[in-house]
Amino acid sequence: MGQRAMTGRDRQKGAAVLLALFVVAISTLIVTDLFWRQFVLFRTIDNQQTSSQARLLLHGAQDWARTILQDQSHPAYDALSDPWAQPLAQTRLDQLGETAPLASQATLEGGIEDAQARFNLRNLVDGTGAINPTQLAVLEKLATLLAAPSGTARLIALYVAQAYTSSGPAAAQTPATAVPSAAPPGLIATVPLASGTRPIPPVFPEDLAAVPGIDPGAAQALAPFVVLLDQPNTAVNFNTAGPEMMAATIPELTISDANALAAERDRAYFISTSDIQNRLRGRGGTVSLSGISTNSQYFIVQGTVQLEHASTGMRALVRRTGAGTQGSVTVLWEREL
Repeated sequence: MGQRAMTGRDRQKGAAVLLALFVVAISTLIVTDLFWRQFVLFRTIDNQQTSSQARLLLHGAQDWARTILQDQSHPAYDALSDPWAQPLAQTRLDQLGETAPLASQATLEGGIEDAQARFNLRNLVDGTGAINPTQLAVLEKLATLLAAPSGTARLIALYVAQAYTSSGPAAAQTPATAVPSAAPPGLIATVPLASGTRPIPPVFPEDLAAVPGIDPGAAQALAPFVVLLDQPNTAVNFNTAGPEMMAATIPELTISDANALAAERDRAYFISTSDIQNRLRGRGGTVSLSGISTNSQYFIVQGTVQLEHASTGMRALVRRTGAGTQGSVTVLWEREL
């Protein structure tokens, strides 16, 4: 039999079928897109809620740090062998004494670092706003040991001095490039700040990168070795400081001698500054112990809370006064990571 020719009605039926299929396909795509949008919206809201709950649980890290720092059985020294210096592996918050409703579902991991193992940038400026030449020399030696360009320490010192000068970096009659009240003899500022502008102190170590004129590599190298505390004239804890900081603090100490002293310290920590002096004397050296200690008041706390699929971290600077139930731990600043 011959094939029947397609009539106009057949063509209309075929077009109708194709149109129906097209409408179904478009409808399916629209519905799928709507479902996907609803799913994404739901997940976004869920993630935001979980993240908010995780942030609320971050105070558990501070509670843990407060408890372990107050548990100090030997106030004469703080050493890397102490419980506070041991990292906290991932632990459920309820096991750390946290009583929040979600504490059993959240975990905390973190650690505590001795802030007085670092150079306190606040030491660079005395009570009158003048740069302390002794502390500037410490920072200069530290910068040299870290292979920072010459002049890096002076740039930082001028910036910090300007931040702590009550009238700002320059009075109306003073050029913005000179800070005679803050600079020791022979030190002229090269920090290009606008007249009347008072720079913000480098609260976080990473803020060194904001110092005008500083080499980015130098700022990155120095960041792990510096801190800004709320008080000047703080000492460096030789029980926790690295060899670079030890060598920078004692002008007569070479980096090789500092490495040897640190290795000896790790075998038997210093119980007093007299102990440090005796060990240095045993190496044939007699040095000034100004700016050196064996205990600490300031610590950097870092923690990460994990709640379901949300993870939130924080870093805080705390100050400890006293020990045991008579002591207290105060948060000076906190930063979410």
